[in-house]
Amino acid sequence: MLPSQYYNIIDAIVYLIAVIIPAYFILKSRNSINNNDSTHLRKLTIILVGFILLQVLYHVIGTFGFRLLAKGFLEPLSMVALLLFGVMYLISTFKAKKQQQQEFNT
Repeated sequence: MLPSQYYNIIDAIVYLIAVIIPAYFILKSRNSINNNDSTHLRKLTIILVGFILLQVLYHVIGTFGFRLLAKGFLEPLSMVALLLFGVMYLISTFKAKKQQQQEFNT
């Protein structure tokens, strides 16, 4: 094995460890009260978990030597997931600020 393949394996393991906390949060929040704030937070967390799992898949596929698949398909797909996370975060932040302003004005 080449040293870069070892780094890909280590990166995949680290990403798998990192996905434990958000996945645990999703499982625990499923039983909570389904208000609007928790659904936004759950959606954000699901997108974050999807991004992390795409990164794991990217590193595993890269380890096996499928560089074209990893770089050409999975890397742009993970960037789309990260951008989707950012857009959803901005939308939820703007909605929360708007709601706070409405509560402050009344």
